[in-house]
Amino acid sequence: MNSRIFLLLISVFCITSVNAAPVKGLYGSEINLPVTQSEEKMLTEAFYLAAKEVLIKVSGNKSAIDDGVLKQVRQKSSTWVAQHSIDSLSELLPLEGELVPGKKIKVTFYQESIDGFLSKNNLPVWGENRPSVLIWLVNESNGVRSLSGSKAPTEILNQFAVAANSVGVPIYAPLLDDVDKSNITTGDVWGFFEDRIISASQRYQTDAIAALKVSNYADDFSGNLLVLLKNGETERFALSGETLKGVIDQASSSLAKAFSSRYASVRNNNSASKLDIQISGVTSYSIMKKAQSYLESIGVVRRVSLIQVDGERVEFSVEIDGDKQKLFNSISLSRLLVNAPLNALDPDANRVTSYQYSGVQ
Repeated sequence: MNSRIFLLLISVFCITSVNAAPVKGLYGSEINLPVTQSEEKMLTEAFYLAAKEVLIKVSGNKSAIDDGVLKQVRQKSSTWVAQHSIDSLSELLPLEGELVPGKKIKVTFYQESIDGFLSKNNLPVWGENRPSVLIWLVNESNGVRSLSGSKAPTEILNQFAVAANSVGVPIYAPLLDDVDKSNITTGDVWGFFEDRIISASQRYQTDAIAALKVSNYADDFSGNLLVLLKNGETERFALSGETLKGVIDQASSSLAKAFSSRYASVRNNNSASKLDIQISGVTSYSIMKKAQSYLESIGVVRRVSLIQVDGERVEFSVEIDGDKQKLFNSISLSRLLVNAPLNALDPDANRVTSYQYSGVQ
């Protein structure tokens, strides 16, 4: 990866406080290919490779995009293309030990085509509003351990940033400044001491925290990933591979799947359900429309209908795909609506789910 991209990624890491991060460009991809065949064949291959990348990002489940799915993708991907462009690369690409001219093909697909294909194959569709993740990464190479951060950038951190971006997970690294160094040690991360990791992460206010440790002994690579969610849930993944890239790719894929399972749903007739949501603090029509638009933007939501307005309270009927908890998880990614349970004696307590409009996103 060139230095310009590396510096760009590190500049992203410098953000010190971040909540939900909308992921743009989910339905587009850039593919670099050597010029070895006709433009028509090159485009066919580019469309296939781009569609594969997009399906992984939108579903959040790389392992589910298997050979059977990819066989269909190769046949159909060209029909999903909304637009594409071709540009010559300034640098040469490696091919069979030689350097040859290359082309960069930018591809954008119709969202309806990608979502429909995933649903038909019983795969989840994950919207662009995704949890921000703080990553504590420690690398052990021949017995020496080191933490990575925006003030201590490493190539392995850069590789993980690229891998996480490819699966649509917005990650951020700690500053690793004097404050961090006084709150957490390399040993704390390596040992997955959850209390220490959570305490040191509070200043960053991300939606989730992950700790990744990677080992390299005589070119034998392994690792472990710990995912900490705000509700107290945790997940752990064992990683292994013949190369460092293999371990990093496993880590990013595991991270994406952990979140996709909590925020994304398969869209089909059997998955639909409804619930009523009441929002208080709605003092104007524009606020009501803002709250409705936010609900409609959530990936698991099919449609939102206004039921009633009672003073500063509005009630919506929300049709969703999947279970209600996935909707609640998604709403919590923004501070716009704050959970505000009704008193148990309120006659609506068992009928509606109640939120307070905060005006903050």
